[in-house]
Amino acid sequence: MSRRTSNRRSKKAAGKPAWVWFVLGNFVGGFAVAVLFLQGMDKDSRGISSIKPKAVQQREETSPQPRFDFYTKLKENEVTVPPPKVAQPARRSDSTNNSQSSSSSEPDRSTPAQVYILQAASFRDASEAERLRVELTLANLDVKVESATDNRGTWHRVLVGPYSNRSRMAKARQTLAEHRLMPLVLKRPATQ
Repeated sequence: MSRRTSNRRSKKAAGKPAWVWFVLGNFVGGFAVAVLFLQGMDKDSRGISSIKPKAVQQREETSPQPRFDFYTKLKENEVTVPPPKVAQPARRSDSTNNSQSSSSSEPDRSTPAQVYILQAASFRDASEAERLRVELTLANLDVKVESATDNRGTWHRVLVGPYSNRSRMAKARQTLAEHRLMPLVLKRPATQ
């Protein structure tokens, strides 16, 4: 009896393989989607061609030129910037004009308008700031400690400089980098 049941199942299972049904289903589905897509394209193209002349006429009647409002809004929100408080640094002149312009009203080059100061670090504890000052003084740098108070308390800043030109400041910055410090560059007006 078991032989008869197994023979019946094998004959029914021996029909079409699953991959045939899968491929056939994909072809039928793809054909249906293509037909629907093409019908939709025909309707859209007919609808666009009938609407197109009306839209062009409306566009020509309503706005012949574009309208930009941001020009007026910019003028309303304009902020005037006051002139800088620090005088502009003097620019170098040619060597031929140098002898002539030395007697003219050129600013004195011995005192620069701005100086560069490097802030090596800032500490809450004065003893740590003093320790770093001594260490950097031994590295042949001009160091001072400046105290500043804000809403978070008193800070002791270790300042190196002042330097009148960028090349000297760069050398001092390289020395600080050798001591594993990343200084901040501060520009301050020169005191006379």
